[in-house]
Amino acid sequence: MKTALTALALLATLPAQASSKLCVYDPAGRSGDYFAMVQSFADEHPQYDLEVKPYTDEELAARDYDAKHCSGVMATGARLQRFNNFSSTLEAIGALPEYRDLTAMVVYGLQDRRAENLVKGEHETVGFIPVGAVYLVVRDRNINTVGELAGKKIATLDFDKASPVMVDKVGAIGVPADLGTLGPKFNNGDVDAVYVSAPAFEPFELQKGIGSKGGVLKYPLAQATLQLMVRSSDLPDDFGKTSRAWFAEHVDDGVAIAKKAESGIPASSWVTVEGTEDFDDMFIDVRVALRNAGTYNGTLLSDMRKTRCYRDKSRPECVEKRE
Repeated sequence: MKTALTALALLATLPAQASSKLCVYDPAGRSGDYFAMVQSFADEHPQYDLEVKPYTDEELAARDYDAKHCSGVMATGARLQRFNNFSSTLEAIGALPEYRDLTAMVVYGLQDRRAENLVKGEHETVGFIPVGAVYLVVRDRNINTVGELAGKKIATLDFDKASPVMVDKVGAIGVPADLGTLGPKFNNGDVDAVYVSAPAFEPFELQKGIGSKGGVLKYPLAQATLQLMVRSSDLPDDFGKTSRAWFAEHVDDGVAIAKKAESGIPASSWVTVEGTEDFDDMFIDVRVALRNAGTYNGTLLSDMRKTRCYRDKSRPECVEKRE
């Protein structure tokens, strides 16, 4: 009896097992829709004992994950590219022109069939949230063709390896920026164009830079996503599969947020793009160059080409099969 009491007393002095912390980037912080989605996942899965911490600085969230202050991080695919270029390739330029293409990849393409590709070393990508098609926003609405981009200054995110290749391909001038300077550079006239998804439009106050002469080119450059990445050893073995399935079930929630933001952009600000075939050709050239450089993953590029061609078999790339 004495031995049992002693054992209980020792157990009582041990610290409680720490919860696993998820560091979640959301421009709106704790009040944001994306933070709320991750919190909902945590609330619905108490067995994992997750603490969800909001960040309004994406770089800081990724840094804290890298320093092992978090068991997981939610950030853009471009930001997490250095950990796993397979999952970040989902954001490849021009690869998923429509939301239904993105939904097909998240719901069907990135579950069991490609799950092994979502693990690289100690890192595992366990969820995707669509945050909107990425559009080019210009201060002069006459910039509506590939040719018109030549010589123009485009703000490029300093951690996005794809944008410098695209900028060079069209003969434009890249101006390094981050999420904190993107809006001011555009609104103050330091650059001629920026690329963002609609949910960032209002927070960055881009209507100021658009004014009466600018606009939003109505042709997606890419699909932006927030991706949940975890350190597998910090969580139970079934966490990845459970998490991916939950976020796949809620992919339409992310799309709905993006579409709502798009509907909030004044109709007069949208600009019809001329020569979409030129954009498509440029997109393919950039994707192939980045695949050859090891930035994009060739397997996922091929999967996304098949998704595009399943929807539209008349696309020239379906015969060429460069990806």
